[in-house]
Amino acid sequence: MRYRKAALAVSILFAGVSLVGCSGDSGGAAPADGKIGGTLTGVWDATYKAALDPVVKGFEKKYPDVKVDINYIGGDIDKLISTQLQAGSAPDLLLTYPGGAPGGGASLKVVSMASQNQLMDLSSSAWTSTVPKQWKADVSQEGKTYAYPGAVQGLGALYNKTKMDELGLKPPQTLSDVYAFCDAAKDAGVYAYAQGLGEATAGPQMLSYAQTGTLVYGPDPDFTKKQNEGSATFQDSAWKTQLDIYKKMSAEGCFGEGALGRSRQQGADAVAAGKALGIVDVSAVLAGIKAAAPKNTYDLQAMPATESAADSYMLALPIYTLAVNAKTKNPTTAKAFIEFLAEPENTNLFAEGCKSIPAIPNDSFAPPVELKQFTDLVKDGKFTTIPTWPNAEVQVVLNEAVQSMLLGKDSPEDVLKKMQDAFDQ
Repeated sequence: MRYRKAALAVSILFAGVSLVGCSGDSGGAAPADGKIGGTLTGVWDATYKAALDPVVKGFEKKYPDVKVDINYIGGDIDKLISTQLQAGSAPDLLLTYPGGAPGGGASLKVVSMASQNQLMDLSSSAWTSTVPKQWKADVSQEGKTYAYPGAVQGLGALYNKTKMDELGLKPPQTLSDVYAFCDAAKDAGVYAYAQGLGEATAGPQMLSYAQTGTLVYGPDPDFTKKQNEGSATFQDSAWKTQLDIYKKMSAEGCFGEGALGRSRQQGADAVAAGKALGIVDVSAVLAGIKAAAPKNTYDLQAMPATESAADSYMLALPIYTLAVNAKTKNPTTAKAFIEFLAEPENTNLFAEGCKSIPAIPNDSFAPPVELKQFTDLVKDGKFTTIPTWPNAEVQVVLNEAVQSMLLGKDSPEDVLKKMQDAFDQ
């Protein structure tokens, strides 16, 4: 995301590409009798076409009288959809983001949109009763369900296993292993973690989120609640430990040269090319990495932050959610499409296209080998969700202050004070 007040989940998940295909759509035509049929329109991120396209084709095969017209775009998809909604030209199916808070504004987060009557109530669909408790609030408002949660991605260390096997290296399991791994990478003429530290909207936060899952939010799931109550602060928590680790990793060359000028996309490209051994990011970036180097094998692992592998948690968070425009011209068909997506076979196709796992579990899903540890951690409850801070400015401050810290302009204590000040606004 390119806006300082952007939604938290948006900027953590996706890296932007150039904007294409920005024409609006006034919505699909419905059959006169209200049956499933006619044209259904939608807008989706082109980066994740592989997730939605198989579902579209399957729906059209099941309902030959339906034409699903999805506008796959890149770039500021948020701005496009917000503009379409304001102009009354938004399509039937809308890409949305999980969570949010009731209120106005142009947020594409489900709760915010539902509170403004922009989304159709889907609560009568049977799948809504199967949404796991940890994701229910992300797609609901005042007890009603407004979006399908789709898939859940992990945030951890994504490794180029092929390159590591070539060098005889294994993923680190403890913090000491991490530092040794960085040294081994340098000795081999590569570097360990291709963090996009130059991308101030999302890059620096990735390592912090990955390690505070283990240091803060896993051991104390109520930490943010305690902050809201005034009984906890960033300064008096293991966030300080994480920033100390961050500084040490940077000083020891774990991120390679030019890290503060590197974007997330450049980092992912370096992993695909074998110039870097890994990147701490969301699992969705694996789709692009595998497309660039399909012959390689990859592995998503928890990012160590302590000296015990058993301590490690991995962050899990829903990817894009899918909702129906409250002003859709074809409500019956739009609702049927969401119900079709909710069928296990189609949910699995969607998750595979996102390089993630289904948000609503089913026994028929076989996780790809690179997501095995993430899948096991979710099953075992060794995962945390993204902290819900009271405003998006906290994340902005985190990214910018980490950059400043790595440049030697701020101390870890300075970073945490800035974050807490933003939290208390």
